[in-house]
Amino acid sequence: MLRPATPDDIPQLCEIEIATQIAPWAAETFDKCFQAESQGWVITQSEDKIIGFILVLLQMGECHILNLCIDPNQQHQGYGTKLLLAALTDAKQQGAVIAYLEVRRSNANAIALYQKMGFSKVGERKNYYLTKEGSEDACVFAREL
Repeated sequence: MLRPATPDDIPQLCEIEIATQIAPWAAETFDKCFQAESQGWVITQSEDKIIGFILVLLQMGECHILNLCIDPNQQHQGYGTKLLLAALTDAKQQGAVIAYLEVRRSNANAIALYQKMGFSKVGERKNYYLTKEGSEDACVFAREL
């Protein structure tokens, strides 16, 4: 089931982050996103078990995808596509004309998803992501809505 994300979801969002990210967001980061009026959606497997989420920030006609995560045990089942489609559809309905995101250069699965969804690489951010060895560049992708 797809539903809007709420601050009450933060503990489960953190669990998914820890399971999937080298440098996971802290609960405070999620809280700041909600305080800044970021919007999000979650996919639940049962009424109370979140298996994936997306958070976006809409400002001045732009949609910035802040975070998209799927529980490792639930990946490659189309949940990322569903979340991304929901976020992009909502952003367009709210007047956004373009969507942006950053992705680790090494994250081939995510890059394949974004390209399948019509995103194109428009730039890079050097040393954007932390790694165990130091840092990694981000690829910046964009898509017109």
